[in-house]
Amino acid sequence: MINFIFGIHNHQPLGNFGWVFEDAYNKSYRPFMEILEEFPSMKVAVHFSGSLLEWINENHPEYIDLLRKLVKRGQLEIVVAGFYEPVLAAIPKEDRIEQIKLLKEFAKKLGYDAKGVWLTERVWQPELVKTLRESGIDYVIVDDYHFMSAGLSKEELYWPYYTEDDGEVIAVFPIDEKLRYLIPFRPVEKTIEYLESLADSDPSKVAVFHDDGEKFGVWPGTYEWVYQRGWLRKFFDAITSNEKINLMLYSEYLSKFTPRGLVYLPIASYFEMSEWSLPAKQAKLFVEFVETLKERGEFEKYRVFVRGGIWKNFFYKYPEGNFMHKRMLYVSKLVRNIPEARKYILKAQCNDAYWHGVFGGIYLPHLRRAVWENIIRAQSFVSIGNKVFDVDFDGRNEIMLENDSFIATIKPHYGGSIFELSSKKKAVNYNDVLARRWEHYHEVSEAATPEEEENEEGVASIHELGKEIPEKIKRELAYDWQLRAILQDHFIPTTETLDTYRLVKYHELGDFVNQPYEFELYDSGVKLWRNGGIYAEKKVPAKVEKRIELANDGFLAKYKVSLGEPYKALFGVEINLAVHSVMESPEEFEADRILVNDTYSIGKVEISLDRRVRVWKFPIKTLSQSESGWDFIQQGVSYTLLFPIEKELEFEIRFKEL
Repeated sequence: MINFIFGIHNHQPLGNFGWVFEDAYNKSYRPFMEILEEFPSMKVAVHFSGSLLEWINENHPEYIDLLRKLVKRGQLEIVVAGFYEPVLAAIPKEDRIEQIKLLKEFAKKLGYDAKGVWLTERVWQPELVKTLRESGIDYVIVDDYHFMSAGLSKEELYWPYYTEDDGEVIAVFPIDEKLRYLIPFRPVEKTIEYLESLADSDPSKVAVFHDDGEKFGVWPGTYEWVYQRGWLRKFFDAITSNEKINLMLYSEYLSKFTPRGLVYLPIASYFEMSEWSLPAKQAKLFVEFVETLKERGEFEKYRVFVRGGIWKNFFYKYPEGNFMHKRMLYVSKLVRNIPEARKYILKAQCNDAYWHGVFGGIYLPHLRRAVWENIIRAQSFVSIGNKVFDVDFDGRNEIMLENDSFIATIKPHYGGSIFELSSKKKAVNYNDVLARRWEHYHEVSEAATPEEEENEEGVASIHELGKEIPEKIKRELAYDWQLRAILQDHFIPTTETLDTYRLVKYHELGDFVNQPYEFELYDSGVKLWRNGGIYAEKKVPAKVEKRIELANDGFLAKYKVSLGEPYKALFGVEINLAVHSVMESPEEFEADRILVNDTYSIGKVEISLDRRVRVWKFPIKTLSQSESGWDFIQQGVSYTLLFPIEKELEFEIRFKEL
């Protein structure tokens, strides 16, 4: 006989569209539980994120009643996590405890005293043991990959173990990776065959499946396969009627058996995450390495030694995500003793917008917007004034300017540009713009999946879908050499065009965009300057000075530009704005006033100048993969104001919130 624990994890990120919640509810969450109700002897361990439960409670309260009924019948074991689905290892201990407490309280409303944790994205860090035990948690669910990374063989992974940190002990269940690829993508018989092959005389042996509930109806092709073609009913029937399979819940297992022994798990997540979290060049090599081992027939033999990156690598890979994360940590400290503000910072810890894998993640502007909204709302409860400190822990100081209406964070070491312009009134960061970057899957059509692919009946997992980039997208695809900010200073040859500029085929003459500026604060703002150069046939000394002053309705920037000797060029001031709901096209025009009206994102703003100038406008579009294929997403719009220069130049730019 083999014990079998079957679990699902249901989550929708904070900030996701209402229609996405509704679609997932109708395609997965509702039909799954309705069919479960038909099989009284079927048991499921289930985790719902708090953001999803809040939406369900408001929009489908009858579903909450169904969950209570299934709990009462003993068919559901509620497993918790952080309420707003944070990666626990990425937030402060005080916030971890509060997040878990909130979801445990909701579980009690469903009639269940939760003792287990679904570890968000299975991101494990040994220090979590203390937090989990302090939160009243007895067991945690991770992947078998975690155990293999600790040196255990696959054959040793059909039992839970204990793990310890600083004298605290918790039980850890390994999820069977093969089951993750079988369920629900292959015919039911394949899962039954595999489970039966594990049966032996040890009464404590257990196989665990616990994975995304969206695989049961939301992932491409699964609604037809799981419901219309009857996979789920066949599965429940086969599992509950098979004498070799003993269906259990985690709590039932721990009441009957003792975990097998003590293990120490390294920092890890699931196997696919170790590919995604690597910098793009290394991720490409990682995929090649895995494929090479498979071709040689050596992958299974050596796979315990195959490890990529860790989840926190995403903060290195995406500086925009790191900046957002460190701003969240900063505000978390500021508002720790302000309950009204804490509810916002807990929401800002929702994990999805901080990383990117097979789902959109950080590439989805509406998810980032929700994080920024809550960071800004939380910080609005305190006032810090102007401050110079290292915001994002990169070893270099930023300047944070604050008034009653705005928070502006300037990086003197990166072009003296504004990397955050947050409106307290609208709760938006006007510079929430992601740079265009090369991802390894732009060239690699396959992912480093741990399972060998087979041509058989079923439906493909997201991880198995190969994708070719459409030609139309290829023609518009460009990769930035700089991060995107407000008031980035360019020197551009007079012969360049909008197309060469936006497709990054132009020549940057100056050394200002991503280079350090000196600065000094004064009462109403900050003065920044750099003595650099134009690099053409020879170096022409150049100095750029700008004064940035916050106002109640925006900011004023006063520029002085001077060249050491005459040279004809274009001095461009680039302003990148988080325009997400109005789809823009490249355009060249002349103006002394630019009106932006982005109804569902940043709203109305105005850029005005003291003279008429040529403007290059274009959308910043990134290419990312998602469960539905390729996403060519507008991350923002670049407005570059072009001033002819030969020797000296002075002008003013005003940014105004409307």
